[in-house]
Amino acid sequence: QFLIRQARKRSLPFVPAKIGKWWGNNPYIRAQDDVDILALNKNKTEGIFCECKFTNRPMPMEEYEDLLTAAKAFPDDMKKYFMFISRSGYTMPVVRRAKEERTVLLTIDDLF
Repeated sequence: QFLIRQARKRSLPFVPAKIGKWWGNNPYIRAQDDVDILALNKNKTEGIFCECKFTNRPMPMEEYEDLLTAAKAFPDDMKKYFMFISRSGYTMPVVRRAKEERTVLLTIDDLF
């Protein structure tokens, strides 16, 4: 719902044509992988990859890297944007890296 509201306000880098969960084979890791929320533009040349974490601990770097790995299942020339939603916030290494890489970090309060 959050991404749909953001799309209506034109707050996303593109207008998504499809939004949903993705799971499938990731040839990069030679295993099944998943993305909690994937929004694609009409031509599938841009994607917003979003991971949702509802734990009692701040999200660690491993979760950040897992989403980047999952995105490698998609074409290298796809423009990729990353977003995380965490109930308990983020560790400082995640906050620093997200700032460097222009990754969006959200909390539950940001959703409503």
